[in-house]
Amino acid sequence: MKKTVRFFTAFMAVILLLGSVSASACTGVYVGKEASDQGTIIIARSEDQAWGDVNKRYMVQERVENVPNRYIEDKETGFRLPLPATTYKYTYTPDYTQGGGMYPAMCSNEYGVNVSATVSTSPCEKLETADPFVEAGIAEATMATGIGAVSKSAREAVEVLINYIDTYGASQGNTVMMSDQNEAWIVEIYSGHHYCAMRMPDDMVAVFGNHNMIGLVDPKATPEDGYFYSDGLFGLLDSTGLAVKEGELYHLAKSVDENARQPYNNMRNWAGMRLLAPSQAGEYNGDAFYPLFYKPDQAVSVLTVMDIFRNRLEGTPLDVTLAGQEGNRVIGTQKSSQIHILQSFPDWPASCSSITWLCLGNAEHSVFIPSFSGITDTASAYKVDGDTYDETGAFWKCKRICTLAEQDRLVYSQGVRDFWKQQEGLMYQEMLEAAPVMLQQYAAGRQAGEDYVTALGIRMAERTFRYSDNLYRKLTTALIHNTGLGRTPVTFLPDVPLRQIAESKGYTVTWNAADGSTTITKGAASYTITPEEYTCKVAGGEDIELTHYAYVNDGVTYIPMDFADTL
Repeated sequence: MKKTVRFFTAFMAVILLLGSVSASACTGVYVGKEASDQGTIIIARSEDQAWGDVNKRYMVQERVENVPNRYIEDKETGFRLPLPATTYKYTYTPDYTQGGGMYPAMCSNEYGVNVSATVSTSPCEKLETADPFVEAGIAEATMATGIGAVSKSAREAVEVLINYIDTYGASQGNTVMMSDQNEAWIVEIYSGHHYCAMRMPDDMVAVFGNHNMIGLVDPKATPEDGYFYSDGLFGLLDSTGLAVKEGELYHLAKSVDENARQPYNNMRNWAGMRLLAPSQAGEYNGDAFYPLFYKPDQAVSVLTVMDIFRNRLEGTPLDVTLAGQEGNRVIGTQKSSQIHILQSFPDWPASCSSITWLCLGNAEHSVFIPSFSGITDTASAYKVDGDTYDETGAFWKCKRICTLAEQDRLVYSQGVRDFWKQQEGLMYQEMLEAAPVMLQQYAAGRQAGEDYVTALGIRMAERTFRYSDNLYRKLTTALIHNTGLGRTPVTFLPDVPLRQIAESKGYTVTWNAADGSTTITKGAASYTITPEEYTCKVAGGEDIELTHYAYVNDGVTYIPMDFADTL
């Protein structure tokens, strides 16, 4: 991730403590199409910051036809990346405009190209001395949209990026992932002018932190073999004495980083393997050189990828809740500003071939909201700008819940996680049901398809933010209630939307305008819930006492989650 100039000095001490690790850092995830339960390619990344209040937005940049003399600017270095007269439509997640640059994080364009940029890396001192970074070169601030705006395939996206490096130089070490409907690539930028790009295997997965991971490569490999190399890369490794070889093959990760691995990163590599391939992970070994790619023990769902970004080494000797383990670098860090999962479907129309699952804030206590890549607009809450808390903004709506839940995980965390886990499952099912409708609409014409997916995306986001507002109200009330108690604090229990949950479980829902009650019926079972009452009336049976009374907020009737779970 980025290192913003105005904060750089303040965080130098942290950087020194972490050795070669930046104060800001990210985690990348890849799932090949043969390793995915839906036959989809998944690239994903958490955008982790050095501080918690970096407001991220979610926007659509429309296609631009024949408008010359445009550029994307990196405000931190002054670098301007020129754009051609025509650029493609894409979605992206920029920082607030007062920041150090766009920092778009991801890009999903109208040709089905997805870009996730970047996971920061640092080469060894000897390599950086031999080929220094270029201060005003291509960097994370401009990279994702600078690639996605002009690429029609993942391979073309790779060629665009390495052309930028060849032309302007790179100002940072970075790892970038690109995908389309057929394949995915990873690009590791090692120094000012050197890199390796590799086509990622279809039947494998990867979870990686902030260090270079590409292992043994053949210097004679070509793009047709799935590799691009910078000119002179292997000669430079040889001349500096950095080359680590096995026969004629170069181990790039061991060559470009003399320190090989640090716990800050290695723990995340192992944590990902433990989640996706526990049969291969074993116990954590700080001396191990965990591989970039491996086959998962079972097909991987996008829901599993969401949980990877929540992992805090629970259930292991490295669990950060254990004494002496508090400083371990986890994937599910509190300082994420956004996490994106870009899921490509091979048989959908290219202009709407992906689903973006976007989580604002940190994944542990926030939610992944989906949208099809064909959207032409996003919910208004996604567009709220500024660097100060604004209750109307999507980032702030999500991040404030994270902040409260993390005040005491034993009391508040599980209830929040349960609420969002339920919502993600329901939205996942909703997207499965929406996909054939989307295909029908696109068969009628691209405009019809775009209208459908745009309306759906906005509706799902607005509904989720409405639920988020209520969750925040209840969570705040719980914290206030527990403040100053001279006894064990009350564990937070969320309330859930009655109609949504009941209908998802096959109930027919009927609202009575006379008294505001709601009756849900399935077969012989019938329950009536009335706002402001603690009692649920059961047709033909004993009434049920609720742990909290039902109530209406913003037109939605809410009931306690523990009761909803019994339906």
